[in-house]
Amino acid sequence: MSWSHSGPPLKLRVDTNLHSHPRLGGRNVHGRTAETLQGDQCAIGRPSVLRMRGGEGIFDDIDKMGQSIMGNGLWKFVKLAIGWREKVQHTVEEDLEICRKITSRHVKKSNMVDRKLLYFISQGPTFFANPVTYLLRYMRGTEVQVAKAVSFLNENKDKLSTNEMKEHLSKAESKGGLGLTPARVSEALFRASIQVEEQQEEEDNKKHFVEEEDEELAAYQKKLEKSHKGTSSAGENKKIHKLATQKWTGTSGNVVKRLQKELIAIQSSGSFEVELVNDNIFEWYVTIEGAKGSFYEGEKFKLRFGFDEKYPTEPPEVTFVVQVPGWPLPEAPTTCASGDCPSQRKGGEWPARWGTRKHHCPIHPHIYTNGHICLSIIYDDWSPALGVEAVCHSMISMMSSAKEKEPPADNEMHLDAGQSGSAKKLKGWDFHDHEA
Repeated sequence: MSWSHSGPPLKLRVDTNLHSHPRLGGRNVHGRTAETLQGDQCAIGRPSVLRMRGGEGIFDDIDKMGQSIMGNGLWKFVKLAIGWREKVQHTVEEDLEICRKITSRHVKKSNMVDRKLLYFISQGPTFFANPVTYLLRYMRGTEVQVAKAVSFLNENKDKLSTNEMKEHLSKAESKGGLGLTPARVSEALFRASIQVEEQQEEEDNKKHFVEEEDEELAAYQKKLEKSHKGTSSAGENKKIHKLATQKWTGTSGNVVKRLQKELIAIQSSGSFEVELVNDNIFEWYVTIEGAKGSFYEGEKFKLRFGFDEKYPTEPPEVTFVVQVPGWPLPEAPTTCASGDCPSQRKGGEWPARWGTRKHHCPIHPHIYTNGHICLSIIYDDWSPALGVEAVCHSMISMMSSAKEKEPPADNEMHLDAGQSGSAKKLKGWDFHDHEA
């Protein structure tokens, strides 16, 4: 007997209790479950057919007729040529397992979060409105990869930590991961609405350092120590941060090793004072001093370096620390400062025209009072050959060449426009640092 339904989807309740089915101990059951069953209350979708075991359908009659006319061997060849599909016979247990799997997929799909449209809009009108963007993504397989990543994140966000999920997404496919680039990992996290908390990320980063010395980094440190012997600072006891030579077990190992080598080099030479914010290898505070004979002689400032997994291919985020923890604020306005604030030399002035917004940034035509810096090498002119030390020297050079000690002419406009976010995301810098 064959029965088909062409009207609206019907509802079929399936009893998931195996003991309630007649097929126990080898007996046959008089009902079959359809492959379109979804959940405990499943719909029979159009144009599906529910085959009942009480009789034989027309396809069974054709099958027997073909076997009797052509013989079993030739009929099998004909069925293969025309794409004949045999009716799959399942046990009740197999039917129920299929139903459970489909139910599980249905539930996950209903809880799926994919802010794809919002992501495309956030990339700007050119990206969003350009049809070539979507065509290229599908041709390269990018969209399929990211969709898989979003599905993985939705399924595992309650089981795995954010860092573990990121590690799986970026791990090579040959090692069981998805092999996504850092940019595509960020896209997948955004589309799955998974926020990477900065504090949690710092804690995860710390967990990837093990109490074991990296032999390569230890050898590099000893080599630098030998090279610095005989210099003016040879007698000083250089203290290297404990994370500089520790072994890293997380992702982005090449980035971390590059940062560790730079940290060893700077602290071994004593060229600049470096501190890792909350022992986070991806965030540094570097203290610089104004050069002798410049407007900034006798003044100290702190630069913040924020690194990510794209370093050194892309530049770090470099800003001045607006208010350094533990430092007293400068006196403003004043004609003769006491010198208690490290960023304001003794006897220095702070005219009323500089404003009353107190901060620890240098007063310079290319340095805004929110810490943003208009310096080409940390944006468009960045090169992977550069590093933290090179940026610090360039900053001191730019400050030394200043012809006047004044804030940027558009400082207030820059602040009022709400440009207080990431300096790297700002567009339209008009660089004149060579004219400072």
